[in-house]
Amino acid sequence: MNFFSRKKPRRRRPVRRGRREHLLEVTATAETERRRRNQKALLYTCEALFLTGLLVVAWFGVNLFVENFFTKNKNYEVRVVEVNTDGVMSREEALARTGIREGLNIFSLNLESAQSALTSIPEIQSARVERILPDTVSISIEARRPVAWVAPADTGADPSTMETACLVDATGVMIKPQGFEASYTSLPVVYGVPTEQWRLGDKIEMPELLAALDLLGRAAERTNPEVRLRAVDISKGWCITAWNDPQTRLTFGPEDLPSQLDRIQLILLHVGQTSRRVATVNLIPARNTPVTFVGEAPPAEAATAPTTAKNR
Repeated sequence: MNFFSRKKPRRRRPVRRGRREHLLEVTATAETERRRRNQKALLYTCEALFLTGLLVVAWFGVNLFVENFFTKNKNYEVRVVEVNTDGVMSREEALARTGIREGLNIFSLNLESAQSALTSIPEIQSARVERILPDTVSISIEARRPVAWVAPADTGADPSTMETACLVDATGVMIKPQGFEASYTSLPVVYGVPTEQWRLGDKIEMPELLAALDLLGRAAERTNPEVRLRAVDISKGWCITAWNDPQTRLTFGPEDLPSQLDRIQLILLHVGQTSRRVATVNLIPARNTPVTFVGEAPPAEAATAPTTAKNR
């Protein structure tokens, strides 16, 4: 037995806390967190209500300001309505269409709606409605200008007396102007247009028609010598047959019209120095333009409708 050996100290077991003490700590922590969350929610709610109140007050304030200084201010009541109808309609009709009248507040007018009501009329190409502060409204209308008649076929009758004929502007829109003017009888005619497929105000979707109208417009601008075209026929589709008198037929392609007009001017200038009269001219070939004269037998056509090669 070793009397000098030391006894090892016994380890003390940690004193365990009671279950009740743990429950108290957990309960206290949960209640603290819950209280904090409630405080934050209350703070956010108060901030939201405050901001909402500010917005409501601001909205009422702005409305009150606008009403007092603009919408209910008698200084901004319409007293003058300037109307330029370009002959399409009367002043009363324009005011009835737009709903504009004297006494209305100038800021209460719906200008876009007024313009749309006017441009929905086939005879009107464009319309503009403007406010001129403090008390003036300006209505300006630009009418569509007829540039040609269109008809299904050449029957020899005056197009102004044909039920199937109608007027079109430079963009191909079918129109019926207010009142018939004597100048309309001298407008050129475009044959080969099935007018029954469209109504007044519709744009005739035919590339051949647009090409024919372009040709008529360009030809009218040519001088020295003049290129006069009274009628054109687009029924073939691939070409435009034009004439000014029954004995002359000019064949144009739908593309590169300026060059073709240059060639016909050169031909007319050369023929004008002689006693001969042109009967037919095929202007589609860029070189060696086929020309016949009145009293001569017509040669075989140099240009025909485009064809596609077939594989043998």
